[in-house]
Amino acid sequence: MPARPKEAVAWAVGTLMAMAPAPACEAERILSAAAAQAGLPETLLAQGMLADSRGLPAPARAERALRQAVQAARTPNAPNAPPASRLLPLEADVERALGRFFDARLRLAAAPADEAARRAFEDCLFTLGVLMAEPCAYAAVHDAVQYAEG
Repeated sequence: MPARPKEAVAWAVGTLMAMAPAPACEAERILSAAAAQAGLPETLLAQGMLADSRGLPAPARAERALRQAVQAARTPNAPNAPPASRLLPLEADVERALGRFFDARLRLAAAPADEAARRAFEDCLFTLGVLMAEPCAYAAVHDAVQYAEG
């Protein structure tokens, strides 16, 4: 039995949030861009993503469009400031924030449609963005991991 469209979209947005990583508004934009590129309605693409997670085949054009939309979201559009020109946070703060981020990401991946998991994930992304002075969520996580690893 296929999932209802609203539930499938909520699940797809949550999955994209954990995959990209991205906040909900960005995950919704990724879903819209992928649906437009694949020539499918968002609800049908979301239902295809959910079916794919259950082992059922998804249209190849939908998978390709999703992959390209996620990659585009991961590419920051603003150049980074040189490291010497910005203040760096305490390494312990970054490690703590990364720990909360990875916990929230696991929780969201386990229940993509859970609103509380979404909020916790977005809070962690926001914190990392502020700590690392990055507007792009993916770049903030990447920079935080690089910084914490030394």
